[in-house]
Amino acid sequence: MTLFFPCIKSIGPRTARIVLLGEAPGEDEERTGIPFIGYSGQELDRMLQEAGLSRSECYLTNVLWTRPPKNKLLEFFCVKKKEAFHSLPPLAQGKYLHPDLLPELSRLADELRDIRPNLVIALGNTAMWAMLGQTGIGKLRGAVACSPSTNPIGVGGIKVLPTYHPAALRDWSLRPVIVADLMKAAREAEFPEVRRPARFIHINPTLEEVELWEKGLYPKEWKPWTQANPLSIDTETKGKLISTISFSATQDTAFVIPFLKMRSLDRSYWNLSEECAVRKIIARVLVSKIPKLFQNGLYDCQYLRREKYKLHNVIEDTMIMQHALYPELPKSLGFLGSIHTNEAAWKLMRERGEDQLKRED
Repeated sequence: MTLFFPCIKSIGPRTARIVLLGEAPGEDEERTGIPFIGYSGQELDRMLQEAGLSRSECYLTNVLWTRPPKNKLLEFFCVKKKEAFHSLPPLAQGKYLHPDLLPELSRLADELRDIRPNLVIALGNTAMWAMLGQTGIGKLRGAVACSPSTNPIGVGGIKVLPTYHPAALRDWSLRPVIVADLMKAAREAEFPEVRRPARFIHINPTLEEVELWEKGLYPKEWKPWTQANPLSIDTETKGKLISTISFSATQDTAFVIPFLKMRSLDRSYWNLSEECAVRKIIARVLVSKIPKLFQNGLYDCQYLRREKYKLHNVIEDTMIMQHALYPELPKSLGFLGSIHTNEAAWKLMRERGEDQLKRED
């Protein structure tokens, strides 16, 4: 018995710069044959308007044109991979798309090749799965990515911005997050390529490089702190120790000073004399009149004070600033990066820590 019974069509101009990609039709969509026409679609229209976008300028479609039984999408998925007869990734643990619905993915691929949008806004986990081959919308939303050619629809090179599906607004706290993502989408729709800012990060320095870095921090003439560039500081900790401390004096540079090296015999990056010299340099920088900036600085400062460092001229904390300006939005560093920068979802870029070994190691 086939499951492939499409009941809707896509709508919107075929010259649209934005494709709004949903999951599957519901009862209202099945009755009218139009995507995003029910309550969730109406709320989507309001959020688009708040973000400076218009539904009429977007191309609207779904991953599936077939309505799931009782609106339960996982009814369309096989429990075991061998039952699916394909190599596509699962949408959820042990849930693989039923082979009868593979033509739906081919249809979506043809649509996107024809439209050639600047941006696909992937609304929800299913849409993100189709475009990026990944799941976990809460971790990836807001971060622009380029679709790989190995994704379920087989179309690479398309810029994708995932966000929550409007049906998720049963949790109303997600609404300002979706609006913020749509505002970012409005900016990203102006061009088709993924534009990443250039970053220069100095890692694993020598003692001489740390000394040179310190000399370059201090300006020839001191300016009032309101005119000077702040020095951003971040610590990574392991157990009760600072494992790494990082400094950024400009938007595109960073200097990383490690202390722990888990795979060395004594787990120390420096020898004793080098570490004493490096810690004296860090102490001088922290007490200098250079303005300091943290994200969730209460966490960093407790570890710095525990290791006997003193701090001077700490002027701002981006977590507190975010909460003061936008109390309705999350304030974690990952969220700030997804909204205010064009970085990838960097929290997911490292598969394992230095102290985590694979079996083949």
